[in-house]
Parts: sequence; C-alpha cells; structure tokens
Amino acid sequence: MRVLVIEDDPTTGAAYVEYLRRVDGFTHEFTAGSVAEAQRFLGARLRETGSFGIELVLMDVHLPDGTGLEVVRSMRNVGYEGSVLAMTAATDRATILSARNLGAVQYLIKPFTFADFESRLVAFRRLSSEYIGGGEISDQAELDRMFGASTEAAASSSLPKGLTEATLVAVKELLANATTPLSAGEVGEALGISRVTSRRYLEHLTRREEVTRQPRYGTPGRPEHEYSKKPEL
Repeated sequence: MRVLVIEDDPTTGAAYVEYLRRVDGFTHEFTAGSVAEAQRFLGARLRETGSFGIELVLMDVHLPDGTGLEVVRSMRNVGYEGSVLAMTAATDRATILSARNLGAVQYLIKPFTFADFESRLVAFRRLSSEYIGGGEISDQAELDRMFGASTEAAASSSLPKGLTEATLVAVKELLANATTPLSAGEVGEALGISRVTSRRYLEHLTRREEVTRQPRYGTPGRPEHEYSKKPEL
C-alpha cells in the first residue's frame, strides 16, 4: 500500500517513514508538513496521473495552516476511496468524530511506540485483506468480521483491563507465523512490549484455547513456558 504521511514535525515524520519501512506491505510515497504542501503534492499527482496514487493516509490533525481533516475531506470530495489512520495528539470528541466520519479506521494518540504503530498497521492490513478478490461473502459472520462488528466486538469487549485488540492481533499473527514455539520474553522482544505484558496476552489466548502452552525444557534458571498457535482442526 502506498502511504501519504501528513505530519508537521520533521522528526516525527521521519520516524513514521522508518516505521513503515519495518512493516511489510507499506511503501512511503510522500510526507506533507502542511495543508498547502499536501494539496500541492496531491494536485500534481492528480494532474499527472489522474489519481492520487495513495491507498493509505497517516494523518496528523493539527498543522501550521489548518488540519489534516481538511486534506482528507478535500481528497474524499474528488473521489478518494483509500483508508485513513489518524495519528495525533488531538483527543477532543468533535475531532475524533470528524475523523471517524471521514473514514478513519484507526485513531492512535501521541505519543506512542513502534509496537503501537505496528500493531495498528498489522490489524489494518489484516482487515484490508478481507476485501481483496471477487465473489460474494458467505454469511453474516464473515461480513461482521470485515466490519469489525459482532465477533470482533465481542472479543474486544471481553478483553481483560489493559489489553487491546490490536496488540492481541499482533501476538496471534506472530505465533501463527512462527516456525517454533515462543516464550513470553521472545514475543515481547519481537513486538516491543515487556515480557510481563506479552505473558498477559499469551495467557489470555491460552484461556481462550487459541494457543497451547507447554514447559520449555533445557533452559537454566526458573522454568519457562513456550506458546504456539493451536492447530486447526
């Protein structure tokens, strides 16, 4: 996915570019530090190619000459159908509602870590894959999954305090792609979270019978457990 970054702080913008480089499936196209700069870039793209050439906008809200919301609204007005992830310090309800109404699929409050950033993009990438391909959906459950409703919402609402659905998805994907069982420490290191936090997610998935837990033998010191995705039946 080709990504437009709207961020007025050069250091933060550069961090996003590096973060994108570390997450599979995303390519940085341009960073705009103001409404005017974003509109110049998008206008030139539209004139030259007939489209923005952007599938995802990482949007800061407060800019020197306006807001990121203005940029996205102008894009929508000329047919932009891509996605928006808000990454901002703005926490007032009116702004959050405006972002949601403009199609923001994630809203991440600054400051945040790479693990926060990665988990949101991984969850977004997973959701986006649901829409690829032709044909029709099989049932309401599949549609609910695509829209983040029903099963997903129920799972999120049942999470213990302090756990988030996005990080849970990242833990599950890590285990699904691992070739060997992983310890809580190894999961934490891979996702940029503490061992204690990763163990809470792993134990939650164990209770939900989505992963299996077994002792890891042959390691010095305290006994350690390792976790793996439960095989599909």
